[in-house]
Amino acid sequence: MPLERKARRIQAAVVISVLFSVVAAYLATLGSSPFVGKILRYLFFLPIVMAALWFGWRGGLAAAMLATVLYLPADPNEDAVVEAIDLFLIGSIMGMLADRERRKRILLQQATRKLGAAYDQLQDNMVHLRQAERLSATGQLAASLAHEIRTPLASIEGAAEMLDGDIAPGLHSEMTGILRKESRRLSRLLADLLNYAKPRPPEFTENDVRDVVSAVVILASPSARQYEVKLYFAPPASPVPLYCDGEQLQQLLLNLTLNAVQSMPNGGEIEFAVELGTESVILRVADTGPGIPPEQRDHVFDPFYTTKPAGTGLGLAVCSQIVDAHQGKILILNRKPHGSEFVVELPVRQWTTP
Repeated sequence: MPLERKARRIQAAVVISVLFSVVAAYLATLGSSPFVGKILRYLFFLPIVMAALWFGWRGGLAAAMLATVLYLPADPNEDAVVEAIDLFLIGSIMGMLADRERRKRILLQQATRKLGAAYDQLQDNMVHLRQAERLSATGQLAASLAHEIRTPLASIEGAAEMLDGDIAPGLHSEMTGILRKESRRLSRLLADLLNYAKPRPPEFTENDVRDVVSAVVILASPSARQYEVKLYFAPPASPVPLYCDGEQLQQLLLNLTLNAVQSMPNGGEIEFAVELGTESVILRVADTGPGIPPEQRDHVFDPFYTTKPAGTGLGLAVCSQIVDAHQGKILILNRKPHGSEFVVELPVRQWTTP
């Protein structure tokens, strides 16, 4: 490495220059002042330490030997001999310490390079893993979609075949009802799929969450009456301003509400609650249904996962997307003695008008 060799030549030149300067000063003041001479002899340690740090124990010993050869013959007294021995000891000890630190530094650099290579490999593996996950998710989505479409298509095909033949007037009305019902089911499935596959980015505006929840109660009332489910909402006395996408928040709460309604075919109650804290806004949708078993909680937000015969399995998946787009989180709690509670927590910073 030319740069490294050039740097070492410069370091060697600095050591030699300092050493000859100290020797020259020592010889020039020899015999004039013992105090000055003693100070200059101590200065011999400087180039030796520099040589030891830069070139290891060999450099330290070489500098000590050169210093001794240059100044000891001119003043061969007992103190000078002892100091020459000290120079050799300092040069060798400092050099060995420097060599050990240099070896540690080399090992650290090698370990850093290995870790860097391992990190790059890990990043490549993560990219391949994400690609594999996307392919797997696409395959699962296609399989689930095919399964969900197969049932209504079979019903439509059967009803259409019966309508082609001679059937009683009562059956004619029943078959057309099946066609309408299954067509609506396919339409709802495709709408949910589009909402999940290509969600609209949030358009943030100032909203009062009390108005959003009240609108959800009105929209869900027909389905609730059909299932004999009662809806309860006691709005807070003070406004709860949220800087959010009001339509998406309404869709989120409506999906949670309809999911709760459909879980109580024999009737029940749904209670809405709104809490405004210092760092978050919390919305609760609690029902008196059968609850969600622990083994199902990790899957309820997966696309096409449903336990309902007529469900699409996309409503809660869309809810999860909306919460993520609003930088919030959604939790599922079990109520006692039975029932579920969905808790949507939205950070205050997201709702602050810029």
